[in-house]
Amino acid sequence: MSTSRPRPRFDPTINYYQVLDVPLGASREEITRAYRALMRLTHPDNFVEPDQRAKAEERAKLINAAYSVLSKPEIRSAYDAQMRTTVVSDALMQRYTGNTPGHGAQARPRSQPASARTARAQRKAHRSAVLQILLVTSAFAGSLIVIIAASYLTWQMITSVL
Repeated sequence: MSTSRPRPRFDPTINYYQVLDVPLGASREEITRAYRALMRLTHPDNFVEPDQRAKAEERAKLINAAYSVLSKPEIRSAYDAQMRTTVVSDALMQRYTGNTPGHGAQARPRSQPASARTARAQRKAHRSAVLQILLVTSAFAGSLIVIIAASYLTWQMITSVL
């Protein structure tokens, strides 16, 4: 019986690099240094009032989660891959729909019309998408026509020889 490692668990909607305020290529030492500095500032024991202490506890949980993901190389690489996938899909969504990443079509109330700039960007994205679909379709159709013509000519040559 083989034992498999559990999949690393993290929240892909949270940018742990921003939580710790470190760059994407930060070394483990930089991550540890940033973690310790943030924990010194936001540790719940530093606050007396209950509401401030509760906020500090939530912030400390987030900082701990960020450190636990970014300090372990295998979890960090899985997290980075997930972040790259999210960034690419958000960029594609923005390009073809005009919506901001992470927001669906409901980001703007229906009663409020799109601004002229947004409408132009959406029309441009739509034209670009349609053009790309037409180019791919025509390339496929063009190659299909060439194949049919070549087959017909080959058939004609074979029948004329026989």
